[in-house]
Amino acid sequence: MIVVEHETTYLSEPAKVADAVADLAGYPAWQADVLEVSRPDAAPIAVGTRLTQTRKVMGRRTEVTLTVTDYQPGHGITLRTDPGAKPAVSQAYAVHPAGQGSRLVFRLELDGVPKLAEHLVKAQLGKQVPAMFERLGVLLNR
Repeated sequence: MIVVEHETTYLSEPAKVADAVADLAGYPAWQADVLEVSRPDAAPIAVGTRLTQTRKVMGRRTEVTLTVTDYQPGHGITLRTDPGAKPAVSQAYAVHPAGQGSRLVFRLELDGVPKLAEHLVKAQLGKQVPAMFERLGVLLNR
């Protein structure tokens, strides 16, 4: 299993940061590997909301179906693939007050990545994740 954890702080208030990470359709604006997000309906985000992300992973276009498994408006969101999916993916975003701004704690778990590809995936994520949250910071400051 590959686990990537990242923490960062923003000058924006926690509710604004939490709204940004819960704006599933907005992910392509700050996650370079997410090309598109589609949902079967326009209902408000809630536990059980399903979405499909079209991503570019290791140069290949792939689709990942995720379900919101935890959602606390103003505080965070967790997305997971269906049981049995390969690779299994879990993305958790938790937002906490930090001084005059916010601290965002991110945890990504990938299970089922072929052993031969693990090193490459870890290296790519090591660059991609910090850049992703830098882009989010730029969007929050607009």
